[in-house]
Amino acid sequence: MMPMRSILAAALLLLAAGCAQFTLVTPERQTVGGVISVAPGTKWNKITTPGVEGKVEVWTLDGPALNTLVFFTGVTDGEPLFTRRAAAASGEEKPPVFRSKMNPVEIQELLEATAARYFRTTIAEGRNLKAEPIAGGRGFRFETRLLGRDEVERAGVFVGTIRNGKLYGAWFQGAKLHYFERYLPEFDRLVSSAELVGEAAR
Repeated sequence: MMPMRSILAAALLLLAAGCAQFTLVTPERQTVGGVISVAPGTKWNKITTPGVEGKVEVWTLDGPALNTLVFFTGVTDGEPLFTRRAAAASGEEKPPVFRSKMNPVEIQELLEATAARYFRTTIAEGRNLKAEPIAGGRGFRFETRLLGRDEVERAGVFVGTIRNGKLYGAWFQGAKLHYFERYLPEFDRLVSSAELVGEAAR
């Protein structure tokens, strides 16, 4: 088990911008952000964090300190993947942004930079990039590794695709010991069920 101080530190990093609210996600087909349809195989919780900005929706199984699933629901050219509203208000340096002409390597680097900035990590890296079909089209997949100030290592997987100049994807990450590997099969099943709907399917 992780020390309580590590759990609290991780939770504060994710939720620093505001109090989170949780909504039950049942194991039946769900539409995320009006553009991604998935069929979870177990119960999740949707996290609403007022201080987070971006075209994202966040789910968790055991709480944000232990694992999170971030859906990217159509990030457009010139937008960051996500950011803290407080950072923009404080006049911090502008975050890196997505460009519709980016290749998978550049998107991997963008996620690394975004994660390092948002989570204030000492290590944020992507690796093992490869092509992977998603939602009936071409996509890509890579692994992630985060090491925060709490010294808890978090493993992750990002799967994404660019359609009509917008980025769609899902990033699952969790504490490497127990919480990531335990739920990786659920993430893979969820991704395999993904379909683009609404404006994303046009």
